[in-house]
Amino acid sequence: MFCPACGKEIAEGQVFCSHCGARVDEAASQSGREKTPWEDRAAQGFVGGMLKTLKTSLLSPADFFRKMSVSGGMTDPILYALIIGMIGMLFAYLWNIMFQGVLMSYMPSAFKTMPGQDIFQTIGLAVVAVAAPFMIIIGLFIWAGILHLFLMMVRGAQAGFEATFRVASYSYGPAILYVIPFCGGLISGIWSLVMVIIGLKEAHATTGGKAAFAALAPLVLCCAVVVVFALLMMGMIAASIAGTGH
Repeated sequence: MFCPACGKEIAEGQVFCSHCGARVDEAASQSGREKTPWEDRAAQGFVGGMLKTLKTSLLSPADFFRKMSVSGGMTDPILYALIIGMIGMLFAYLWNIMFQGVLMSYMPSAFKTMPGQDIFQTIGLAVVAVAAPFMIIIGLFIWAGILHLFLMMVRGAQAGFEATFRVASYSYGPAILYVIPFCGGLISGIWSLVMVIIGLKEAHATTGGKAAFAALAPLVLCCAVVVVFALLMMGMIAASIAGTGH
C-alpha cells in the first residue's frame, strides 16, 4: 500500500508513514480520494457505476483522476477497461466487415467468388472474441509499465505503479467511440492520450510537463524507430536497384 499523504510505499496495515510521519487513516480521510463509481457498484449498480464512471472520466477527467483512489487493487480497473475495450473492438470489427462489403462490390467478380471469404470473416470474429481480452490486459500492463518507467525518469512518479495502472485502465473509456465509423478510432486515440496525461498529473500529484513527457516520449521514440527503419529499407531498395542497373 501507499501513504495517502506523500504517496510513498509503506507496509500493509502500517499506522504511521515511515517517510512523512503522517497517520495513515487520517491522511486517507483528508486526501479527498475515493472509490470510482465503477468500484462502488454495490451502491451505484453495475450499469450505473459503468455509465457514471464513463461520463465523469470522459467529460471531467481532471476531477475524476483527482478524486480517484490510487490504491484498492487492479481487478476492477482491468474489468472496466476489458468491457469498454471489447465493446470498442467489436464495433471496429463490425464497421470493417460492413465497409469491406462495400469495397467488395467494386472488385472483379472473380475476386468475389474466391473460396474462403465467408470463412475468413467467421474466423476473424472468433479471433476477436477469444484473443481480444488477452490483448487488452497484456496491453494495459505493457502501457502502464512504459508510462511508469518514463514518469520515474523525470521523478514524477510520486505514487506507485498501481496508480499508473489505474490511470491507464480508466483512460480506456474513449474506446467506446469506436461506435463512430471512420473517425471513431482517431478521436478515441487522441482523447485517451489526453486523459492519460491528465490522469498521471492528478494521480501522482506531479506537473503537467512530467506527465506529458511520460505519455508522449514513448510515442515519439516509437515513431523515430519506425522512420529510421523505413529509411534503412528505402536505402537498401535503392542500393539494390542501383546494383541491378549496372
